Amino acid sequence: MMKFACKAIALSIFAVTSTFAMAEDKPSFYGVTASGNVSAVTDYRFRGVTQSSNNPAIQGGFTFSHTSGAYLALWGSSVDFGVPGVSTETDATLGFTNSFALTDKVKPTYDVGVIHYGYIGSKSNYTNAYNGKKGLAFTEVFGKLTFPETLLAGDALSVGVNYSPDYWGRTDDFWYFNLGYSAPIASTGLTGLASVGYNKLKNKDSLKVVAGGPHEDNNYIDYKVGVNYNLLGIIAEVDVVGTNVSTSGMSDNDKKPYDTGVLFSLTKTF
Repeated sequence: MMKFACKAIALSIFAVTSTFAMAEDKPSFYGVTASGNVSAVTDYRFRGVTQSSNNPAIQGGFTFSHTSGAYLALWGSSVDFGVPGVSTETDATLGFTNSFALTDKVKPTYDVGVIHYGYIGSKSNYTNAYNGKKGLAFTEVFGKLTFPETLLAGDALSVGVNYSPDYWGRTDDFWYFNLGYSAPIASTGLTGLASVGYNKLKNKDSLKVVAGGPHEDNNYIDYKVGVNYNLLGIIAEVDVVGTNVSTSGMSDNDKKPYDTGVLFSLTKTF
């Protein structure tokens, strides 16, 4: 797949698998509020692997949140996997988020739901070379806990797990475990971000399809370290994103999709 959280921007900014906070200052219709976002990113990374052949991507979406905690999120991005006729990803998330008290001081937020990742045109233009199955689309269930004020004022620590019975490119069972942290940097207005994820695929053939590499493993680790700043309502973010997929003996061009890279993004929410 040449595949990737957050999705660098998708997982770090829009966070389709993360908590969708309800905007209290937005108009409400029967308890439902709507919000949106649009973004430009120099390279669309999802779980450490490029989704845009290391080229820029345009992304955006809408979230409809109910006062009960239920929400529906629709999100899209330009993509480039080198598959003819496949240039657009369309995702839909149905979830529920709320907070609860573990103790008087520890009040985490939980987020659970299901995500469908769609790729227009993929079913007729892509076939998994190892099992003959067609298409790229897949569905995941997810759960996430976010703990505020863990170490510093304004920080957040999150832990999450995702599962798909048939992952990207029809590669069968997949598990994803993620740990993330964000915190303001003193009084600079900057926010520091960091995350690490463990990707467990069914076998080495599946990993070869999803991320490439030397066809030796059935798992890999992705990571991200970055900083963002809200400038006149636009969030500017710089991230270092990569994986531990082996690049031994590979050309620069072959390892570039999952090798460490520096990404820049601009995001506007409304």
